[in-house]
Amino acid sequence: MKIKLRESQYNRLLKENDKDFLDGSVNFKEIGNKVNKFVIKCFNFIRKQYPNFKELRDIPNYAWNLSKELALPKSVCLVIYYNYFLKIDSEKYEGDFSEFLGEPLEFYGEFELSEEIPVRGYLAGYQMGTYTGYATNQEEFLNQLEDGEYYDYDTTDQYVEYDGMDIDWEIDDGYIDDHISQRVGDNRDDIEGEVKLIDN
Repeated sequence: MKIKLRESQYNRLLKENDKDFLDGSVNFKEIGNKVNKFVIKCFNFIRKQYPNFKELRDIPNYAWNLSKELALPKSVCLVIYYNYFLKIDSEKYEGDFSEFLGEPLEFYGEFELSEEIPVRGYLAGYQMGTYTGYATNQEEFLNQLEDGEYYDYDTTDQYVEYDGMDIDWEIDDGYIDDHISQRVGDNRDDIEGEVKLIDN
């Protein structure tokens, strides 16, 4: 059995299908899924307000500013900024953006993974030992120690006096890149289900 659709119904179906980003999980009512007149106005606003914008890594910060200035969700502004970056060479482009009207917008969003972050802690404590130094007399030796000068030191005690509350935990910046790389590489299938798209 064949079903006939009026042209308006067919166009509506196409439009609804067009609005699906990321396998249908994102749909922005503010901008649709193609460059329209509103998106072009945003492109012009970006070029005027932020003429020095040209780095992919700057997109989140600029998108947050655009979100506040235009009262749009940050998730929408991320898409607008990313597509501006994708389509425009801001240092050379001098057009009015009308040539991009109707072009598809590419999705760009904020994702999040709950996963271990490596940290390291510094525990302050005290252990009995000896400081060695060379001097002409006891007073000179003590003066050296008072100035933070000594020749050598050695611990004589195995017991460390410490207060556990004084552990100063810091993110292990030197290891975090390798850690997350290995975690994702070794457990990609398990981790995939933990990734969330941030909707803001």
